[in-house]
Amino acid sequence: MSGQGLTIAEAAEAMGLSERTIRRQIKSGKIKAELMPGRYGAEYRISGLGETAVARPGVDKTPASALDKTLDKTLDMVKALQQEKAELYAQVAYWQAQCQHLEEQVKLLTEAKQPWWRRWLSRRR
Repeated sequence: MSGQGLTIAEAAEAMGLSERTIRRQIKSGKIKAELMPGRYGAEYRISGLGETAVARPGVDKTPASALDKTLDKTLDMVKALQQEKAELYAQVAYWQAQCQHLEEQVKLLTEAKQPWWRRWLSRRR
């Protein structure tokens, strides 16, 4: 970085925005920048990205301890959901076995209504 302040590219990377967005915000006055002579002509230099800069979208400025607590709560919720998922899988397996058992019983009951000779002939085919 030559001179004072950040270039548009450096500010964009630091804030997680595109260079075009940084240029728009300079033009609208949301970010204060000065035109300074650069290697290839005049270029903007941005200093003091504190309060004048627009916050990076999706980045929370909460302290690390609050983030740790949120992460712990999230991990606890994930573990609870995984436990619930395992229990539901067990219930689904139980009900599938029950359904299969009942289907077999229905099949046996409907087979019993046929005369013996039809059952015998259907098995020979």
